[in-house]
Amino acid sequence: MRRTFAEVLREGKVDIRNEYEKLYDIMYGRNFENGSTSLHDIIADSFASFYFRGTCLSIDEFDKKYGFDFEENPNGAEVEYLVSFCEYFQNMLVGLQCNPENNFWGFSSVNTAFLMEQIRKVIDAIGYMSASDDGFTIYVEKSPGSIAVSESEMIPKELSYKVLEYNHHSLHGEIEKKKQILLKLAELLEPEREKLREANKSLCSDVFYAFNNLNLRHNNINKSDLAKYKLTIASMDKNVLEKWYDEVYQMCLLCFLELEQAERKMKFDKLKAAIEEDATYEV
Repeated sequence: MRRTFAEVLREGKVDIRNEYEKLYDIMYGRNFENGSTSLHDIIADSFASFYFRGTCLSIDEFDKKYGFDFEENPNGAEVEYLVSFCEYFQNMLVGLQCNPENNFWGFSSVNTAFLMEQIRKVIDAIGYMSASDDGFTIYVEKSPGSIAVSESEMIPKELSYKVLEYNHHSLHGEIEKKKQILLKLAELLEPEREKLREANKSLCSDVFYAFNNLNLRHNNINKSDLAKYKLTIASMDKNVLEKWYDEVYQMCLLCFLELEQAERKMKFDKLKAAIEEDATYEV
């Protein structure tokens, strides 16, 4: 199994707590109006105009409803805590940016752009990247495979976000949500099954075996259906099963990359033939 992302970051000497403390001070420190006002105060005063407030009448109600309770000195401030705060900070800045009167506290669009850039630098430093859906920003682990697949022509635009979302920290422990993403990927791979078998027979066999036997496409944990019941899966700890779902996700990414490579190889073989024959290459 792969190392956790937090383990990789710790080995890379990224000071998670220091980055969090700097951003926390910017948000909650009394840095405006001669030290009497915080950025959070400015956001609170403008919150009624924020497009994502829903029915919440104040930022306090919003924070309470969605569990945004960030501490100045949290115990064990790990990467997920920092990422969650960066998401909160970024989206609040977007809301503030959309308010035409956000400079009446002496806080201008220049401040907003600078802080967004600071968040981007922090996110980039810890190996994450942004993904947007319906006007909101989340941050996910950078993964060349997931990025490449999300941009593939084989992935419908409405599912590109889901490919990246699988790596979002909020899905840790959310095995049912991960399952639904895997099922969508399985639906896309099914009509490409023969092409995938030709490209990589072993991978094709393994990934479809996983779809059919890891309680994904079939109920493999219900004894009433002995034809599909798998004792190993039914008795497996949920944390272990989630880790195997994560491995299946990686297998899915590889499947799409294999399919793209098969198509790329056909084009490359045509180019090679033209080179060897000293012929003009036509697209």
